[in-house]
Amino acid sequence: MDHYYLHKISIVFVLFGTFFMLISIFISLKIKEIVTSEARLQWIVITSFMISFLLGYSLFLFLQLRKVENFFELIAAVLFLGGALFVFLVMLLIQKTLTLMNKTSQALEGKVIEHKQVSEELRQSRATLENIFNNAIPLCITNKNYEIVKANEAYYDIFGRSAQQVAGQKCFDSRPGESCNSRECPLNRIMDGEKEVVCDTIKQEDNGRRKHFIVTARPFLDANKELVGIVESFQDISERKRAEDAKEDLIKELQNALEEVNLLSGCLPICASCKNVRDDKGYWNQVEQYISEHSAVTFSHGICPDCAKKLYPEQYYKLHPKEKKMEE
Repeated sequence: MDHYYLHKISIVFVLFGTFFMLISIFISLKIKEIVTSEARLQWIVITSFMISFLLGYSLFLFLQLRKVENFFELIAAVLFLGGALFVFLVMLLIQKTLTLMNKTSQALEGKVIEHKQVSEELRQSRATLENIFNNAIPLCITNKNYEIVKANEAYYDIFGRSAQQVAGQKCFDSRPGESCNSRECPLNRIMDGEKEVVCDTIKQEDNGRRKHFIVTARPFLDANKELVGIVESFQDISERKRAEDAKEDLIKELQNALEEVNLLSGCLPICASCKNVRDDKGYWNQVEQYISEHSAVTFSHGICPDCAKKLYPEQYYKLHPKEKKMEE
C-alpha cells in the first residue's frame, strides 16, 4: 500500500475519531450535571481533556490536509500523553465511583435490614393488636358517619352480620336502640367532647328473649390524635339482670308476707271475762271478728270437750260413758 492510500485512510480514521469525541463531549457535559459534588471536579478535567483531544484531532486533520509532515511526531506524542492522562483520570474516577457505590450499597443494605426489622416489629404489633381485638369481649369501631369500620367475631356472633357490611353497615341498623339518632347516642356524646360514655342496650333475639349489655364507648383517634370515631365494648349482663329481677320479685313477696304478718302484731287488749278485744279505735269486738278483719283468717265454729260437758252433759256422757263411770 503506497503513501497516498495511507494518507487518505488516516484522514478517515481521524474524522471518525473527531465525530465520536464530539458526541462524547456532549454526553460528558450532561453527566457533569448529575454527578456528585465530590466527582464533579474530576469530571470537568476529563471533559477538558476530551476537548483537548478534539482540538488535537482537528489540528491533525489540518496538517494532513495541508500535507505538513514536520509536526506529526510531536502531535502524536502529545495525543499519546493526553490519552494516558485521560485513562488515568478515568480510572481514578471509576475507583472513586466504585468506592462510593460500595458505601451506598452498604448503607442500603443497612437500610434494608432496618426496614426488615421495622416490618417484623410492625407485623408482630399487628398480630398483637389483632389478638387483643379478637377476644371474647364484643368490640366495634364506628366512624363519624355511623358506619361500622371494624368489629370482631364476638360482636357479630351477638348482633349478626349483614350484606351491607361490605359497603359500610350503619350502627343503628346493626343494633337499633332507644338512643339511636338522638343526642344520647354514644357517638354523638363523644363528638360533643365526652371522654367516656357508659350506657346500656338490649338485644331482642328471634326467640323473644332479651339480652342486656353495658356499653362502654371511648374516642378512636388517628395517628394525628384526631377524632375519627369511637370504640365500643359490650358486656353481657343478661344473667345478672335476670338474677336482679328474681331478687326484686322475691323482695316483693317477702314484703307482702311481712305486711300480712304485721296485721296481728303488737299488743292486743282482751277482756279477761268475755274475751272480747279492743281495736285501734277503742271499740270492743269479738275475737273472731277482729281477727277476720285484720288477717286472711276465716273461722268455722265448733265446741270443745269442756264446753260440751258443761252445756250438753247428757249428749256428752252418751258419747263418753267411760268418763262418766270414772267421775262416779
